[in-house]
Amino acid sequence: MMGAARLTRYSFSRTMLRRASRDGWKARRVRFDIDGRGHGEAVYEVDAGGYLLSFIAFTTTIDETEHTDRVIANRWEVTGALVEGEPTGEFAAMLRREVPRQEAGRFDSRVLVLTRGNRSVRFFDYLVNALAEGEQPDPAQVADAGYILRSTAFYANGKYGMRSFEGYPSDHPLKVPYRAQFVCAWMFRELGYDLVEHCASARGSSAAASFDPDWSRYFGLGNATGLGLVPFAFKHPRVLHAWVAVRELALADVRSLRGTQDRFARLEAWIERAHLHFVHGTDDDCRPFLNAVEVASAVERIRDAFERCRSEPLPFDALYRWSERQDPETTELVVSLLTELHDADDDLIDDLLTVDEHCSLDPGMTVGNMRALLSSRFAWLNQLDLDDTSAERWWWVISDNTEEPRRTRRDQLDPSHRDVAIDVALRLWRLRAVLDGYDSMTPIHRVLDDQPDHRLAAERLNLSDGIYTEPRDNACSSRYLPLLLQRFQLATYGMDNFKPKSTDWLRVTLFGGAPRLGCGGRDMDDNWVLPARPGRTARPRRSG
Repeated sequence: MMGAARLTRYSFSRTMLRRASRDGWKARRVRFDIDGRGHGEAVYEVDAGGYLLSFIAFTTTIDETEHTDRVIANRWEVTGALVEGEPTGEFAAMLRREVPRQEAGRFDSRVLVLTRGNRSVRFFDYLVNALAEGEQPDPAQVADAGYILRSTAFYANGKYGMRSFEGYPSDHPLKVPYRAQFVCAWMFRELGYDLVEHCASARGSSAAASFDPDWSRYFGLGNATGLGLVPFAFKHPRVLHAWVAVRELALADVRSLRGTQDRFARLEAWIERAHLHFVHGTDDDCRPFLNAVEVASAVERIRDAFERCRSEPLPFDALYRWSERQDPETTELVVSLLTELHDADDDLIDDLLTVDEHCSLDPGMTVGNMRALLSSRFAWLNQLDLDDTSAERWWWVISDNTEEPRRTRRDQLDPSHRDVAIDVALRLWRLRAVLDGYDSMTPIHRVLDDQPDHRLAAERLNLSDGIYTEPRDNACSSRYLPLLLQRFQLATYGMDNFKPKSTDWLRVTLFGGAPRLGCGGRDMDDNWVLPARPGRTARPRRSG
């Protein structure tokens, strides 16, 4: 089910833009020193309730052979940073020196987010050429484009000397988990539009065009994501619980609603919007996920099911119950559509996402207490065949070359105490076996004195106190598929257009259809997700 998740009304991109609209943020481009090749420097700023946030970007071009989605790259066509204040004087000089170096750079607390990316190899030049000739893009040529620039990282929270999350004052607009990264991504996306139109104007004649209103919001920001997401979800159980709980609370509320004409009309509009979005996509091989054309078929089944559920006393509950008997992609698409009917206070949602992850293990707890917790919180371990040799095929490590998480075969490389401790299922399973050798009244500190290797498992058992804290999978199993957990996280962020490139990484799109910087303030709408492709009369095609 996590591997079928879709963005919702409470995904981080949506809540960020609603906050910008509610609080009247004003965003604009303040400097654009870019030549005709797209090389140079640009600065954008947001006045966010009295706090000035600036995005500074340094742009160039690199050979196509140097393009990579992996974090091990050392050259990019765009490097940028979100900072607080104006990037001028010595501050600007420091940013020019350090931002292009990315992980090798060193910063101070004025720097909030560090990012980088490249132009779309397939689409950037095509879009420039089309506009340079005074034309708009051919929908058949960009059926699955979705983006102009593709990012590969958004570093924040104290990395490389940047400001930590704890460093924001309580009234700061970025004092919400991931808010800084999504402000940065929104402005990164704006840069893509400006680069294409600027290069088209430089390359073309006086007839060069800008994107017309139909295309001016369609493209989002691409992103490539790999194994680095997986350890985060396993290492932050209370964060995971908060993310899932927000979705489940909203769903439960909507399922309890009676049908009204207004609610019916709203849901019908979202179903139609989803269908228009997916039906003109491509039929690429997106396994293990559905491609756009297959999702469009699922939307048609949802539309038919909703017609049958309208007369039920609780029609939205009936639709959800129908979806539970379908495949996971259909179920989660219904969840996404139903949550559009929910109208919670965004401040409440923000508060739910901020969690306390500190939890001390009481050394006086008894073996009996621990067994009871294992039984109530981790009974699902029995379903994972954890005694089989395939249960520990992989182990996870921080790469010496990239300082990023990787997984490797246990029979090919010895962990030698270098493993990233996300083998939660295995550790808890082995703790249970160890506890069987002790009397129920034995305090846990004695067990850990005898066998200190089980301390992490005991602490995790104590920390995992929510309904949704665990992914309920074994990340070390030969059958473990990272894409499933990655998709849930990306959907929570607000990403879509899931295109797996292996079992370990995928490409996605963020902010497709979203308001541009010039649409900021209280005029910004929230019904921007799932944009219909402009000029959508052409038949869907398989992308090359």
